[in-house]
Amino acid sequence: MKSGATAIGGAIAAFLRWWLGELAALVPAPLRGVFSGEGALLAVSIGDGEARIRRLARGGRTELGRVDLSAGEAQQRAVIAGLVGGRMRRDAIVLALPDERVLRKTLDLPLAAEAELVSLLRFELDRQTPFSPEQACFDYRVTARDRQTGRIKVELAVAPREVVERALSIATGWGLEPGLVTVAGDEEAERPFDLSGRTPTNGFGGRAILTAGLAAAAAGLLAVAVALPLQWQADAADEAERALAAAREAAREAADLREALGRHRQDSRFLLDRKLNTPMAVAVLAHLTRLLPDDTYLFELRLQGGRLRVRGYAPAASPLLELFERHPRLREARFESPVTRVPGIDKERFDLSAALAAEDAP
Repeated sequence: MKSGATAIGGAIAAFLRWWLGELAALVPAPLRGVFSGEGALLAVSIGDGEARIRRLARGGRTELGRVDLSAGEAQQRAVIAGLVGGRMRRDAIVLALPDERVLRKTLDLPLAAEAELVSLLRFELDRQTPFSPEQACFDYRVTARDRQTGRIKVELAVAPREVVERALSIATGWGLEPGLVTVAGDEEAERPFDLSGRTPTNGFGGRAILTAGLAAAAAGLLAVAVALPLQWQADAADEAERALAAAREAAREAADLREALGRHRQDSRFLLDRKLNTPMAVAVLAHLTRLLPDDTYLFELRLQGGRLRVRGYAPAASPLLELFERHPRLREARFESPVTRVPGIDKERFDLSAALAAEDAP
């Protein structure tokens, strides 16, 4: 009996060592080095007028000094060389942006959207923030999951791309190669934001933890199957079946969400396309006002399907056809009915039409 308990305890200990190793792999390299005692972390906080250089280690946090950004580049490099010393590893340098230059926002989203958070946030970026995806660098982390209500809380951090590129340019000009670009005050977070411009990953809140979790669950089920009674194995199999059903349901909801996003994109373009492909009536009326002689009167103007049709009176209708044919924005001009002379007003009644050229579309 004792030997069986010892075997079970050894299996559990081995499983826990493997599990902790997998979790450690998810921690960003700079922080993993600090908290494992492998070395210190150099935090470079770049503001508008100066940069603050700090050393972060398990033993404490020390400010090494500050750099005046208004000084010459050679002077700045000399100050950095005096503060930092020898060349540091890339994964030991963190570049921190000023908190006021980074927009942070918490979003409430469906749980089914977690599998496609990167695509969803990139699509929603210009609606949730003042920036388009091309103008900004962003990252996120999942802060809460409520499986009963099917909702998740996502913390979003967005920085203008030009701010990130300026900070990186300053750091590389000093000979530093940051392994992480984050927000000031977030350097020592369990999963700091990465605003370097690389494609965001789910970190602890997404696919990495999901993959590790599924692998851990499989290993745990295997350990249970080997070490525990048959009844426990049956219970574990039932739980796995329920989890698989929940995963299928989540996949179906994610597919529905992607389909809804596709419909939304198509619907959002309908009015814009209709507007761009339809000539403006005000512009057409302005062209006619300048084109027609002052002694010509219109009693009907119709704009339909890219074709203009006007009816009215003029001393002579034939010159109007020539005007329409020579105008660069009109083509295929023709009379829709015979020209008739109207007794009493000494004018001809005309019914003239022409196709609008493509330049009329705004």
